[in-house]
Amino acid sequence: MNNLLYIYEEVCDLITQKGLDHYKREDDYDKFIWTFAKNASSLHVNTVSQSRYVLYATEKDFNLIHKRAEEANLGITIKESKKDVIEMLVSQYEEVASKAILFIRNGNKGLLQNPDEKKLSHVIYFFTNDNLEFILDCLSENVLYSEKLRQEKAYAEKLKASEELKALAAAQTKLMKSQKYGRKAALLASPSVKTAPAYSVTSAYSYSRPGAAKAAATKLSDDEIKNYIPEGCAVSHKKYGKGKVEAILEGKINVLFEDSVEKTFAAQVCIDKKILTVI
Repeated sequence: MNNLLYIYEEVCDLITQKGLDHYKREDDYDKFIWTFAKNASSLHVNTVSQSRYVLYATEKDFNLIHKRAEEANLGITIKESKKDVIEMLVSQYEEVASKAILFIRNGNKGLLQNPDEKKLSHVIYFFTNDNLEFILDCLSENVLYSEKLRQEKAYAEKLKASEELKALAAAQTKLMKSQKYGRKAALLASPSVKTAPAYSVTSAYSYSRPGAAKAAATKLSDDEIKNYIPEGCAVSHKKYGKGKVEAILEGKINVLFEDSVEKTFAAQVCIDKKILTVI
């Protein structure tokens, strides 16, 4: 019985009007197959010899079409596993040009024209042009949803990249400020003009004090100071609170405390008296 279904060329025109893509395969025309994308659902239209349409559907397409068909009271799920029984049931619906849409999840492999296409294991039969429109609208809905997800993902990636650029800019600004404070500390610790002569009264007195030579001999180098208080580490001070070691130069420690309070300490005193505590 011929159900006056569209022929393959008419179906192709209708699919094109819906804006759905066509994945070109060498055997498309000979077998009356429209494949919507690589590894996607494929519609088999051989209405010259049969009064049915068959969609070999992906999991995503099968689930949406089944849901919409159930809502429209059109869906019938076939749970038979024998090929002969399934073909008999399909032919019965086909003979009366049924408005029903038949669903076979993980359908019998014998029903597949290409059993190697494991991703297209769900089979949907339908027998009217109205249901063809219904199926194509469901496929279009899935395509639009996928495009929406793609756009949302692209926007999220763009936003993430923007946030990373902002973080990088903030880090560079912080580094520039750190270098600026470091240069300032170096200038404070090493003035170009010496205010005391090489052999001042103070130095002579210090030299004459018992143990003065021993103290001079045990003076820590900058690298040794960094073993106690590393450059860049967080420290705390009883009066100034928490801060960060910005520079260690010529026996002095430059610390930038919270609220941008900057102080320079004698490293030997800080270590001996435990003035700065590494956090």
